[in-house]
Amino acid sequence: MMWLALRRFPIAVLLTLTAWCAAIGCAVAASPADDYVYVAQPGDTVIGLSQRLLREPAQWRRVAEHNRMSNPNRVSPAQQIRIPLDLLRMAPGTATVTSTVGDVNVSGSAPSSATVAAVATLGATLAEGAEVVTGKNGYATLKLADGSTVRVQADSRVQVSRLRSYPDTGILESLFNVVAGRVESLIEKLGGTASPPRHTIQTRLGSMGLRGTAFRVTMDDKAGQARSEVLTGVVAVAAAGDAADGKRVNAGFGTVVEASGAVLDPIALLPAPQTARLPALMERPLLRFSLTAMEGARAYRAQLARDPEFNNVVAEALTTSPELRFTDVVDGSYYLRVRAVDARGLEGKDATHAFLLKARPEPPLISAPLSKGKVRSKDVEFRWSENIEAAAYHLQVARDAGFKSLVHENKAVKGAMATVADLPLGDYFWRVASLRKDGDRGPYGDVSSFSLLAPPAQPEPPGVGSDAVQFRWAGEPGQKFEFQMADNAQFAKPLVSRNLDKSALDLPRPGPGTYFMRFRAIDPDGFVGPYSSAQRFAVPPCIADSTGRCVNSSFGIVAPVQ
Repeated sequence: MMWLALRRFPIAVLLTLTAWCAAIGCAVAASPADDYVYVAQPGDTVIGLSQRLLREPAQWRRVAEHNRMSNPNRVSPAQQIRIPLDLLRMAPGTATVTSTVGDVNVSGSAPSSATVAAVATLGATLAEGAEVVTGKNGYATLKLADGSTVRVQADSRVQVSRLRSYPDTGILESLFNVVAGRVESLIEKLGGTASPPRHTIQTRLGSMGLRGTAFRVTMDDKAGQARSEVLTGVVAVAAAGDAADGKRVNAGFGTVVEASGAVLDPIALLPAPQTARLPALMERPLLRFSLTAMEGARAYRAQLARDPEFNNVVAEALTTSPELRFTDVVDGSYYLRVRAVDARGLEGKDATHAFLLKARPEPPLISAPLSKGKVRSKDVEFRWSENIEAAAYHLQVARDAGFKSLVHENKAVKGAMATVADLPLGDYFWRVASLRKDGDRGPYGDVSSFSLLAPPAQPEPPGVGSDAVQFRWAGEPGQKFEFQMADNAQFAKPLVSRNLDKSALDLPRPGPGTYFMRFRAIDPDGFVGPYSSAQRFAVPPCIADSTGRCVNSSFGIVAPVQ
């Protein structure tokens, strides 16, 4: 017999409502979930089809009975013949591990492998019976024969319950069992005359059957729920053991299967968070993304990945706050994906944001001048801590916080300090960045500001009288002062140390000799200025009277005859 080419029509997927078969492209009436629908061509017979398609051609009688055919040799052109899948010739299929991140273990990594768990490797093949287990930082992407993708998320356990194809029908079938955790599934849409793939994700509470769609499934043992969110296409959700077709869940909706077996009516997913104003460049090791709080959100799930498909997730956070934070992320280009979580635990629509992290080498910690501090000196000394990664530092000083009006820049400062001389009095901003040996510059540190004020005015020469020494210097309203007098320029052991409310001091005349004095001002806001330069003065010997005072004459204090 000459066999004509098969004409393949889409078939109803597991747990799919008859009413929506046409909506997803069925050209024939809905068939039982486990049937393949063949449209007869001229010359076809049931026996002939059975020899071509069935594992056991002798099962043609069952096909005839299944279709209530009184004469299996009489098949009309365009007649629909339904063949139970369990009768068809079957070829085992495989899934390929195309990416892994973190802790990922698999068992049954090849059709002939042992069931002992092993670390997942790229390119490994998984057959029916395999299991994928991810740790708290583990992610795995599986690619099916038709190009569909199943992404196993962190802290999950997923079993590959079925992977097979049916030759001469174009049917591809897969069944993944989410024991715990989460999966994301992206099913390829097959065009032309190919039969649609039959993909099902199930949990112990229910199953989700689909065609040409992207959706998520979570098995939450703690909450006693299975949840599914549909991003594109249509999914039919039914409780475990339910012979009914299940509930249709359209794109933008989700549902919850309760422990009781109840399948909630579809619930609209929360909209995607706003990410348009998030920065495109991040320059600190602690990543912070501030979202606008969303009505109806009890939490937010965020992921960082190297790729826009989120196969290579490097960090994940689930937080009740719209303030997202990530640590221990190396420099590079990333994608942020974030969604809001509603009161039932359903995760909403995704928002993504691309950004560059350039946080290293980290800037040094500045030590002087302090932020919003004051400098009373002709020269300004800038100091910072040393970064062990840095070979040099880039210093900028400007009149504005945006560093448009630079007054000083040194792109290769050696060491942890630099002195800038002859700056005009006024307000300034400064910052420092670290440079590696190869010239790679990290981000600038936080901007610090300071005010450059006039240095302390030098005091007037002390007035050495017959019984006292008078000290006078210029001061500003509200200032207090610290005064010191010593017999050495280092002021190792000051002879006098006083805290004063005014810029003047009278001291009893000391014995003859050379002395040194200095002072520093304390502003009303508590800022302690530098000491003035040490001033040297002499107290000459004199002839004293009975009271100890120097004797004066019309020519001044009387000195002893040498």
